[in-house]
Amino acid sequence: MKYAIKSKNRCSKLKGMTYKLLKSFDVEDEDIFIFIPALDYDGYNYEYPKCKCIIAPDGIVNTDNFIVNYFDDKEKYIYMNDDVSNIFMLDENNKKKALDKSDFLFLIKKLFSELEVNNLSYGGLYSCDNAMFMSGQKEMTNDLCFVTDPFSAVINNKEIILNKETNTNDNFKSDYEKSILHFRSKGGLVRLNHYCIKVVRNEKTSILNRNKETEIQQGEWMKWMYPNEISSIKHKPNGSTALRLRKIKCKYDM
Repeated sequence: MKYAIKSKNRCSKLKGMTYKLLKSFDVEDEDIFIFIPALDYDGYNYEYPKCKCIIAPDGIVNTDNFIVNYFDDKEKYIYMNDDVSNIFMLDENNKKKALDKSDFLFLIKKLFSELEVNNLSYGGLYSCDNAMFMSGQKEMTNDLCFVTDPFSAVINNKEIILNKETNTNDNFKSDYEKSILHFRSKGGLVRLNHYCIKVVRNEKTSILNRNKETEIQQGEWMKWMYPNEISSIKHKPNGSTALRLRKIKCKYDM
């Protein structure tokens, strides 16, 4: 299995987060593809000499579109951000349990098995690191849903081309757009609701120009772009926004 990691100016953080996690599951360096801007190449290539360090255009949308173009059509890979510290599953008591190697291998197999059997191209895990919320969900969702960027399973789909919001020249809501576009393309998604990830955010390295004003702007832009899939925008106390997706059923009986 190939692992595509998007990173920028966080060489050391990657080593202590996503890279460290993958190594705990015995993932080989040769299977790790790190996509970084040109200015970061020397540092990452020195720190991860056995990984495949690949220069990608700067920006969320540019990098994501580059990754889709980089891999062959229908090639399988796990897409990850550089700040994933752990992956959890619900145990028999509905408590969170950190995955071990065998759990991780089962998760990967399960995701791609569901995608392949149903001719789908995108899947992931529950979007909230909360055992109580997870336990209230059915095990798997195939209807339109939110698959978050930090960890997703991809059968590469060349139809998926992300757009930029013109005023900010990027798209902070790209994982919503990916979920929508993959759903439009294949008629369904795979989200395993009894698994989740933990990410460690760093406000000092937050996305350039991402603030309360641009959060609102991009939420409104996404709602305008995808009115059939987005019903409303949720405004959070910290100034960020979340998009509410409409209830659209999977096209297939799963």
